[in-house]
Amino acid sequence: MKSEMIVEVCPVCGSTDLYLEAGGYTGKMYHCKRCDYVGALIVEADPEMARAIREDWENKED
Repeated sequence: MKSEMIVEVCPVCGSTDLYLEAGGYTGKMYHCKRCDYVGALIVEADPEMARAIREDWENKED
């Protein structure tokens, strides 16, 4: 069976440059350094999905 690398990425821009903003009783809140997204939702993606999210975000900026 082929092992895929799974990474946690921002759901808005696809960046892996996330850090934990808060935790504990409030649950986990992540902050993306690339697009300033703050939220509890992150995407566990393979490299192909992460690239698709990034490309979609970059195309929306144009």
